[in-house]
Amino acid sequence: MELGHTFLKLDKDWEMQELADLAKLYTQCYSLVYSLSGDRIESDDQRVVDWFHGVYAKYPWRGGYSAVNFYHSLYARIPSEQRPQIVEIRYASPGHIKLKEAVLVAGLLACIVTAVTTSFDQAHESYNKIQTGMSERKLRKLEVELAELQLDQERLRFVQEAKQQLIDQMQIPQVMQDELTRRSSGNDLMQLKILMSFYRRVQPLAELELREMLQVETDGDD
Repeated sequence: MELGHTFLKLDKDWEMQELADLAKLYTQCYSLVYSLSGDRIESDDQRVVDWFHGVYAKYPWRGGYSAVNFYHSLYARIPSEQRPQIVEIRYASPGHIKLKEAVLVAGLLACIVTAVTTSFDQAHESYNKIQTGMSERKLRKLEVELAELQLDQERLRFVQEAKQQLIDQMQIPQVMQDELTRRSSGNDLMQLKILMSFYRRVQPLAELELREMLQVETDGDD
């Protein structure tokens, strides 16, 4: 995958914890987008061609610890040269963090963050309604691998509509939708829980953009 530069442009005053949170959230979001980017490599070993498959198959998506491990596992499977690498840090008003990373992934992520920033209140309201609906339908703790057998039609319709709402709010590109469907073996509840987890990590980045503390810009030059 082609490498290039991304600039996390910083403005206003930052606390150390805010900077630490930015690094964690950005890395986790980058890892998920990378895993759904549709990138393929040539190999006779299927385990190498689809090296993220085991990560998606392993976790039941009941939230909490399993979600945290999911993102750690995704990051660990990204080739080291394609993980976000710090090229330069300049703290000023404005300043920036210059990263070297996969251009395609950085561009997809930047667009998703901007989409949430643009419709911030609406996206947050949609997410909260989905959370409430999940609780009311006792879907939050449901084992994903058994979900499709247990869901009745009303709950299945809710899951599918909620999934589409998040896709629309974050403007998830078709390639990522297709990869998510493939990796989840078409399990709508698993897809919804992953998208909700992803939104919880994108939303703080969008809030920083809204507060004019952060702007994500990509530059394709290596």
